[in-house]
Amino acid sequence: MKIKRIALAVGIACAATVPVAQATNGYMSHGYSPISRGMAGADTALPQDAASMIDNPAGLIEVGNRADVAVNWFSPIRKYTGSDLTAGALGPVGSNLTGGEVESRNNDFLVPTFALSYALDANSAVGAALYGNGGMNTQYGSQYTAFDLGTYGGNSSNNLFGLGGGNTGVNLEQLGLALTYSRRLNESFDLGASLVLAMQSFEAKGLGAFAGFTETTTQTCMSGFCVAAPNLTDNGKEWSYGAGFQIGGLWKVNPMVDLGLSYRTKVYMTKFDSYSDLFANGGEFDIPAVANIGLAFKPTEQLKFALDVQQIWYSDVDAIGNTNQLTSMCDMTGQFGGTYDASYCLGGSNGAGFGWKDATIIKFGVQYAINPEWTVRAGYSHMNQIIPESEVPFNVLAPAVITDHWTIGLTAKVKKNYEITGWAMYAPEETVSGVSSFTAGSSPSISMKQYEVGVAFSWLFN
Repeated sequence: MKIKRIALAVGIACAATVPVAQATNGYMSHGYSPISRGMAGADTALPQDAASMIDNPAGLIEVGNRADVAVNWFSPIRKYTGSDLTAGALGPVGSNLTGGEVESRNNDFLVPTFALSYALDANSAVGAALYGNGGMNTQYGSQYTAFDLGTYGGNSSNNLFGLGGGNTGVNLEQLGLALTYSRRLNESFDLGASLVLAMQSFEAKGLGAFAGFTETTTQTCMSGFCVAAPNLTDNGKEWSYGAGFQIGGLWKVNPMVDLGLSYRTKVYMTKFDSYSDLFANGGEFDIPAVANIGLAFKPTEQLKFALDVQQIWYSDVDAIGNTNQLTSMCDMTGQFGGTYDASYCLGGSNGAGFGWKDATIIKFGVQYAINPEWTVRAGYSHMNQIIPESEVPFNVLAPAVITDHWTIGLTAKVKKNYEITGWAMYAPEETVSGVSSFTAGSSPSISMKQYEVGVAFSWLFN
């Protein structure tokens, strides 16, 4: 037990100290279990390591006593093409006044995962898993924009209060802890549940040009004396905390077919008070609910197929799902031809978010055991495009446009009780462009492609 306590402490320390940048399906990973990452994340009905409890807590009883420690190198390459400012656009500012590309810095991240499972008896098991999500840590240098204006004109004279000039970007980091119990009800059905604890941090820079679209500023301006929004941008990193619940089932239909199902509630988080003028409802930023349904087909002892369908309800989180109606509904002067309703301004109950749609992801993976020591995997997943064309300007901050993932994986059993698993992921470049009320008829675009390589060490103990 002493070794288990040490392993858990090491896992917590690693996951708590390494920055997270795991935005693949929106801002959630394409997979969490080291083994399933080589199969595009498909593991709802095919649990093979302790971290599979993150997708379906029911499968924990099937994986035995084990500890899995993983780390992956993740590289998201993000860029945008600016609006035509000569036509009167408000942004984003490109490398020249008529457009031009600007690429984000911060392209290399190490992301840890730790999971532990322990069988209480032949029919029940407990476990814990630490895992990360994130918002890519974008940073666009103002020196790469036209006349050093900054992505949203933060250094220009049209910045109402001179806030947030220079570099522009956001960084969202989320750390989840799943505390799981799994029970084998009979030979055909397992049931599991997890208490999900979460902590997240957020930081924004260079958004001062939006001060005139905040609820705080517009309300004071309407009363005759404009006051800058103090909780909009450049307030450093702030933390919030919350909890949710997850339940799952695993049904062994016959020796060749298994079905899995899980649902995680929305994780309700404390507000980001330092960014209450940015996010809807005064800084509210919950983690959306997620559902998984999976099918595993095992025609032979060596060959296995897995198919998952995952749903992420991004639109239920106002800070993520609200559409940007700043020029049409937060127009206190009427200069944009809109009306004024403070609730639609940044920080209001209907305040602009990223306009993300709900995500539906289909994951398919195949696994083949060459022999008892070597197992190979491959996978592919596809997600609908969650960013509408009209929401491109705001999503420069978090260009989560990726829709496809291709993966491969390999596990080697080093000794009787030890395994090493490796995987690689490639997400081809995806681009979304579109006209909005900010772009004066021009079509700025956001793009991203991704690379990931990871390794996991697993200890199987009695």
